[in-house]
Amino acid sequence: MLASLVLAGLGIASPEYVLDSGGAGLAAFRVAGALGLSFRFQQRDEGVPRRPGGPPYLGCCRSNYLSQAHPQLAFFPWQDLTAVERNATELIKAQPSAGNWQKLGLSLYLQNKYAPAMAAFREALRRDSSLWTSHLFLGVSLYRTNQFAAALTSLEIAGRLAPLAAQGRDDVDYWLGATLIALHQPLKGLGALERLMARSPRHSGALQLATETYAETASALWNRVAGRAFETAAGQEVHGYALESDGNRNGALEAFRRSREMAPQRPGPGAAIGRLLLSSGEIAAAREALAKELQNDPASPEANLYAGLLALRENHPEQAEQPLKLATAWLPQNEEPALALCQAYLALGDAANAVAAARQAVLAESGSVAAHELLLTALAAAGDGPAGEAEKRRWAQQMPGR
Repeated sequence: MLASLVLAGLGIASPEYVLDSGGAGLAAFRVAGALGLSFRFQQRDEGVPRRPGGPPYLGCCRSNYLSQAHPQLAFFPWQDLTAVERNATELIKAQPSAGNWQKLGLSLYLQNKYAPAMAAFREALRRDSSLWTSHLFLGVSLYRTNQFAAALTSLEIAGRLAPLAAQGRDDVDYWLGATLIALHQPLKGLGALERLMARSPRHSGALQLATETYAETASALWNRVAGRAFETAAGQEVHGYALESDGNRNGALEAFRRSREMAPQRPGPGAAIGRLLLSSGEIAAAREALAKELQNDPASPEANLYAGLLALRENHPEQAEQPLKLATAWLPQNEEPALALCQAYLALGDAANAVAAARQAVLAESGSVAAHELLLTALAAAGDGPAGEAEKRRWAQQMPGR
């Protein structure tokens, strides 16, 4: 997190002060002790300051929070940070090195004094352009002052210079993603966030920002397509997805039905109709809609998935096996078909295939609690204790504390 990177930049961090990227292990009292500062706890329910449309604020003074995910968040008194700033200023007078200018910039950054902080970071970079941390905090400061284009330049340089395994690498990708999204380049921004989440699946800020951006981008694309060809089967189908993303399930169902009426043989809307009816418990209507969809497109992954789930719901695992096998083959990056197929095999007493399906679910989403627990169940059914212990060790290493 930025907080631990700030401490390192000020020359006061040690391994026990490093804060994990998901915000779950905050040792605020150790941080304060290292700085010689007092602190008090602030409950999260007072809210985290945000720029409209931007990511949660990460900071270290007054109401600017040290961590965005811990239930109790520490912040430092203004007067103590002023003392840190004075000390950094004295260091520059004695030795105006790039490192000391960076320390001054960090002390100013902690106080939200972004203009003088940026000046200090720029002076540090003038003396040593390889200081990737100065590029990073200059970029973040520019972002916080809504200078997104300039922020992108600094963050891209930080990304090129920062070692792949460096403390703060997650911060580079997080703020690069946030800046690209602010510049209306959501797909590039999501790419940066995906790199971060591949390394740190529990990074709550990245997960939140990625989820919001995916939803907003999809809704915008759906609305654009629907607006261009609203009175067509495709336009009505897209309109249905847009309505569903806004929580209007009844309106979405009607739009999908209009789409199917306009082009009865066109694949697509039938699977959506079946899914919505199945989720609302209208089993007979869902079965009819999915049967029609599979007549139009027997290889439809979505229709096969929901037909398999419907069969499982009615306690017919033998009828669920084949459609779920097809859905799993066509949707390898989606854990849901593999999880359902594993459940079907377990119900059929086929432990070996249940293990294979559960492993495919883990491969699709290694951090999935459901996939982990189902794999343990399948391994137990297969009597493979050593493999079960190995899976427990994998989980403990990848998802500590869960």
